[in-house]
Amino acid sequence: MSLKYPIAVLFVFFCAFVKAQDVTDCEKLLDKEPYFVRHKGSDKDSLLKKDIRILKHCGNFESIDSVFLKGPMLGALMLDQVRIGKPATYRTLIEYFAAFKKTLAYKDFIKGLVLYKEMAAKKVNLDNWESDKELFVRMGFTTGDLEDFKGFLGSLISENLTYKAALTRYMTEIEAMRVDK
Repeated sequence: MSLKYPIAVLFVFFCAFVKAQDVTDCEKLLDKEPYFVRHKGSDKDSLLKKDIRILKHCGNFESIDSVFLKGPMLGALMLDQVRIGKPATYRTLIEYFAAFKKTLAYKDFIKGLVLYKEMAAKKVNLDNWESDKELFVRMGFTTGDLEDFKGFLGSLISENLTYKAALTRYMTEIEAMRVDK
C-alpha cells in the first residue's frame, strides 16, 4: 500500500481540525470586553481589527454598516451604553446596533450615506441641480447657502469636477474668508 493515501487522509483531517479551531464561538465571546474599551487603537492595530472581525461575524453587520466599525466610533457608542448602565461587552454593541437598525434614524442615515457616495462620484451638472441638491439640504445648507453654492458651482463647470471635489473647494474658500482666524 502506498504511503500517499495515509498522508492524504492525515492532511485532510489536519486541515479540517485547523479550520474547526478557527470558527468563532459567538456565545463565548459576546459577554467579553472588547479590546477597544480600554485601548485607543489605530486602524492598523491587530487587536482592534480582531474586535471588528468578532463584531462583524457575531453581529451580522451589512457592508454599509462598516462606517460604524471604526475604533473611535465604537468607543463612543460603547461609552453611551455604559453610561446608561449596560456592560462593556460585544453583546451590548450588537444589541444596540440591532435596535438602532430598526429606527427611522438609521434608515435616514443610510439614505444620506448612499446619497453622499453617489455625489462623491457624480460630476457637477447644474441641469440636475434641483435633484442633486438633496445631499446639501441634508447637510444643513440653508436656502442662501444653496444659492451661494450653486453660483460657485457655475464658476467650476469647465473643470468637470465631482460634487465632492467642488464642495471641498467651496469649504476651503469659505474658511479662507473667515475673519475670526
